[in-house]
Amino acid sequence: MAADNPGAAPAAIAVLAAAHAEADRTDEARRRLEELASKGFELPLDMLWTTGMTMYAEAGIECRDTKYAQPLFDRLAPWAHRLSFSSAAAEGPVSHYLGGLATVLGRYDEAEAYFAQSAAMGDRIGAKFFAARTDLSWGKMLIERQAPGDAVMAQDLLTKAQAAATANGYGNVERRAAAALHGLG
Repeated sequence: MAADNPGAAPAAIAVLAAAHAEADRTDEARRRLEELASKGFELPLDMLWTTGMTMYAEAGIECRDTKYAQPLFDRLAPWAHRLSFSSAAAEGPVSHYLGGLATVLGRYDEAEAYFAQSAAMGDRIGAKFFAARTDLSWGKMLIERQAPGDAVMAQDLLTKAQAAATANGYGNVERRAAAALHGLG
C-alpha cells in the first residue's frame, strides 16, 4: 500500500507497526519505531497524522520503551481531547494512547487521568471497543502501579474489559484481559 500511495505511506507504515504490536511481534514493531525515530518522530501534518501517531503510540506502548514513549507522548499531548480517526477507520480517543504512553514512562497518576478521560469519551459516544481497550490498559496500569486499592479496581476494570470483549468478539482484548486477570490471582 505504501508503494502504491506515497502520500499515505507514513500512516501505512504506522499501521504496520501497530499490527506487529497487536500480534505480539514487538521486534518488528520496534524496527518500525526505530525508522520513525531516525526521522525525528515527524510525520506529515495531514489528515492521516493522528492515525499515524496513534498507531506508532500503540506500537510504543507494547514495546514498553521510553525512548519511543516520550517523543510520541509529547506530540500527542495537545490532542488529548480528540478522537483519532481517518476516513477509513477510527483509532479511538487520543487520551487512551496518552494513558498507555504515560504508563510506559512510569507516570501512573497522569496515566490514570488520561484513561479516565478516554473512558468518559468512550461512554459518551457509545464506543464499546474503545471502552474495552481503555479498561484493559487502565487495569494493567493499576497492576503495575500497585497503590492501595489498585488491585480491586484493576480486577473490576479487567473483568469489565473481558466481558465486553467476549460479548462483542474482541479476541485480543479478551485474551489480554484474561491473562492480566490470571496474573492478579
